[in-house]
Order: sequence, then structure tokens, then C-alpha cells
Amino acid sequence: MFMADQPFEIGKAISLIEGTDVSIFATGHMVWRAIEAEAILAEEGISAEIINIHTIKPLDEQAILKSISKTRCAVSAEEHQIAGGLGESIANTIVRNDLVPQEFVAVNDQFGESGKPADLLDKYGLGVNDIVAKAKKAIKRKG
Repeated sequence: MFMADQPFEIGKAISLIEGTDVSIFATGHMVWRAIEAEAILAEEGISAEIINIHTIKPLDEQAILKSISKTRCAVSAEEHQIAGGLGESIANTIVRNDLVPQEFVAVNDQFGESGKPADLLDKYGLGVNDIVAKAKKAIKRKG
């Protein structure tokens, strides 16, 4: 998600919604799904921070660390394999700097298929409800 008057800088994440209970880092199509998940979580009294990581390399480690220092848990959401994507890059940052629970919303080592995009996102566990469930799991894991 990008606003017309917002400066775009490669390697700098965009904070879309501030929250205190869980950090949700999303990229690409998953940004809008993360925003939809935030609305569901808010109805349940959960405050989710939504960060648009529009460039994965270079990764905005400062934005990640700032967010997790507040929320103490993370969810990464991407339309990509778990291995080698945004989630693993965030995990690398977390493990080297500030160990907190992290959950992944990504494709779990499967080949893609053809079909309607929305149906495929749901089939591979990339739906709004998947983000909501992973956010709740991450919060529960932080204790």
C-alpha cells in the first residue's frame, strides 16, 4: 500500500497501522490482507501493527526491531515460499538482535498451481484468517 504523497525509498519500510500487541510484516499482495486481518483483530481487542516491507533487500532491520521492541512478537506475511523469503529475512534479524516469537504466513514448500488468485491464496494458507490465526499464535507464544 502506497499513498501518492508518501515518499518511496528503497530499503525503508512503511508503517501503515500502529499497534502494541503484534507486529505484522507484509509484502506485495499480502499487505492488503494484513490490513484486513488487523480489522478483525481490532474487533477482538488485539492491537496489530502493520508494516509494509515493500523491498526485502535491503531489509529495513531498524523498522523491524523498532516494531518488535514494542509488540514482542511478529508475523511475516508473503506470497512466497517460507524458505528464502521475507519471513526468513525477518527471522534472521530477530535471532541476531532481539529474540521474540515469530509466525510465518507463506507457502510451505509446495509447487504452485493455476487458478483464481484469491482461491489459491486461501488454499496455500495465505488468507486473511490465516494471518489472524498466526497473530493470535504469536501473541500466545510470547507468554
